Amino acid sequence: MGRLELSHVQIANLNMLLLIAECVKRDHAIACSRFGLDADQAEFLSTLPYQDILLLVAHLGDECLFPPRTDLIQVLSWPPQLAGAMLLAHPPQPNRPTRPGEAQSFPPRGE
Repeated sequence: MGRLELSHVQIANLNMLLLIAECVKRDHAIACSRFGLDADQAEFLSTLPYQDILLLVAHLGDECLFPPRTDLIQVLSWPPQLAGAMLLAHPPQPNRPTRPGEAQSFPPRGE
């Protein structure tokens, strides 16, 4: 059997997909909430065997599947001792890309 060489991006994608798939198997609702998935995405990931995930990641190349939080710089600049508590108070915002010609809408203040 040959040796598979993965790039850093492919390793990150593989780790995230395996983490999500395992989390979905344990608690579907929590996985959807933590990773911003809908029910169909979560169900699909939970049914993929490890070998299929690995094969898919190997063929996707260096395309990152998971964008960072929109407030990543702010999160990384928090004092490490408070970071866990701060994350609870500041959940990630959905990051839906706009289509060409589509205006980006922002939620009203206070939501």
